Amino acid sequence: MNFKIGLALGGGGVRGLAHIGIFKVFEEANVPIDLIVGTSMGAVIGGAYALSGRSSSLDLEQKMLGLLKRKEIAKLESLAAESRPEEKKMLIEGLVAFVKDLLLWNLKGVKRWIANGAEIKALVKESVEDADFSQTKIPFACVACDLKTGQEVVLNEGRMAEAVMASGSVPAVFPPVQSGERLLIDGGITSEVPVEAARRLGADFVVAVNVESKIFYNNFRHGMDILFQSDEIRSHELVRLKLKLADFVIQPGVGNISWAAFSKGEECIREGEKAARAALAGLKSAIAKKRRTYILKKLFGIGRRKRYGYQNKD
Repeated sequence: MNFKIGLALGGGGVRGLAHIGIFKVFEEANVPIDLIVGTSMGAVIGGAYALSGRSSSLDLEQKMLGLLKRKEIAKLESLAAESRPEEKKMLIEGLVAFVKDLLLWNLKGVKRWIANGAEIKALVKESVEDADFSQTKIPFACVACDLKTGQEVVLNEGRMAEAVMASGSVPAVFPPVQSGERLLIDGGITSEVPVEAARRLGADFVVAVNVESKIFYNNFRHGMDILFQSDEIRSHELVRLKLKLADFVIQPGVGNISWAAFSKGEECIREGEKAARAALAGLKSAIAKKRRTYILKKLFGIGRRKRYGYQNKD
C-alpha cells in the first residue's frame, strides 16, 4: 500500500526560493516526498530538486543564489525594481511603456517582449541541467496554460528546460512557448499552486506551498492601475479556491517581496524554512491521520460503494 505525498509548489518569482527552505526542513524531519509539481518558479526549484533527489537542498540553495547574481537576472530586476507598498509593485512602468509603444508605433520597430527570453531560457537550462523528465530521482511535473484554449497543461515528458520555461512564461514579459499545436504561457494563469495536477498524478496527500504576493496596491489614478488591481483580486480569489483542495497549506512570509527582488533570494529561503518549521507538527499529524484513513480504505473498503449503494465518508 503506497501512500504518496505530493508537493504543489506555487509560482511567484524570487519568492519561489522559499521552496528551498521547505525542502531543507523536510529533509531534516524525514518528511517523505513522492511527487513534486510546480508552477513557474515552483517548476524551476521543484525540477532542480527532483533531479538531485533528497538531501540536496544545500547544494540547490548555493546553485540558485549563484544564478541570481548573473547579469541576466540583474537586467530583469532593473525592469521591475522593488517598490514600497504604497507604490507600484509589479512591472507597471515597463508594461505601460510597452502598451504605449504598441499604440503609438503600431508594432513597428517595437520589441515584442519586455525581457530577453533567450537569456532566461539559458539560465533555466542551467537550473535543470537540460535534463529529461525521465532522469529525475523524484517524479516531477510542471504546469502551463494553453493560450489558445485556456486549459491547464501538465508537462512531465521530454526535455525539462522547455517545459519549465513554458510554465514560467509570464505574459508580455517572456514569449509563449510553442509545443506542437499548443502555445504555452505561465501556469499561474490557471494554477498558481498546482494542487489539482498533483492529485491527478497520484498524490494521496497534497502539501501546497503558496508564495503569492499580498494585495497592497492602493493608488488608482489611472485606468491601468485599476486593471492591474482587478487582475490581482481575481488571481487571489482563484488561489484561495485552489488551496481548499489541498490537504495541507504552507504559506511562507514572503508576500511583501516583489517577484523580481532577486537580491532577496536568501531572505525568501529563510522564510521558507521558518514557515516549514512552524507547520511541521501540524503537517505530521495531518499526514498520519490521512494515512490511517488510506490504509482503512485499502484493507476494509471503507469509503467504497457497498452492495446496497451506501458509501461511507471520511
